[in-house]
Amino acid sequence: MAMHPSIETAFRSLTRVLFGRELSGLQSYSKWLERDVRMLTSHKSALSDSKVYLSFFSFFQQTQGRVVTLAEGEMLGKKSISQKDAQRLSLSNAAGMLREIKLYAAESDVGDNIEVEEVAQHGYSSFCFHGDAFVYSKYCAYCMWPRSSEYTFGSDFTFSSKFCLKCYNSVNLSRCFEMSYCVGCSDCYFCHNAENCHDCMFCFNAKNLRNAVCNVELSRGEYMRIKKIVQEEIAGRLEKEKSFPTSIYSIGASHGKK
Repeated sequence: MAMHPSIETAFRSLTRVLFGRELSGLQSYSKWLERDVRMLTSHKSALSDSKVYLSFFSFFQQTQGRVVTLAEGEMLGKKSISQKDAQRLSLSNAAGMLREIKLYAAESDVGDNIEVEEVAQHGYSSFCFHGDAFVYSKYCAYCMWPRSSEYTFGSDFTFSSKFCLKCYNSVNLSRCFEMSYCVGCSDCYFCHNAENCHDCMFCFNAKNLRNAVCNVELSRGEYMRIKKIVQEEIAGRLEKEKSFPTSIYSIGASHGKK
């Protein structure tokens, strides 16, 4: 099924909040959004032409070639081997005897879900697209486990957060871009291991900062001047290239070495 238009609208709202400019065409950014995210993979059902989405976790990946849709799995549950065959079942002959029932329904759907598509594991979520472990999530896409989050895109392990783009292993973030291992931050860009930081950019291993760039607090006016320059560069390149070369993981890397 196609992505629900509300998810595109949510992406536009998110980019307007983060960059002061709406970006459109969510799926044209898919390659960039999937970068640094432990994405699911799609496979053909062992019983039909239907697509089945598998989590990146090794257990699910090992079932490739033997997966079916959730609905097909329910039908398979009605199959069984005969009582006679069950009595002679052993580890040595199990593979052959279970040939017709040893298939895996690797997707899960728990609770009430609304317009959740191309997702492996999900529960109690609405308007989510392409990802895994969407739990208590709303308006999220291209994510791995955005638990209790909303308006979150291209993120991995981001809990209890909202209006976040490309954030990882973090909790309680608001209006953030390219963050990793951060807690309780808002309106921040390119920060790592930050706690209780607000209106900060390029801060590392920092706590309780406000209006800071590279761990140095500035006047509100100077901070906003720099922020506007950064926002315009990010939005401009994303709009033109559908990607941005720098991430929180690459920004500290050495350059120019032979």
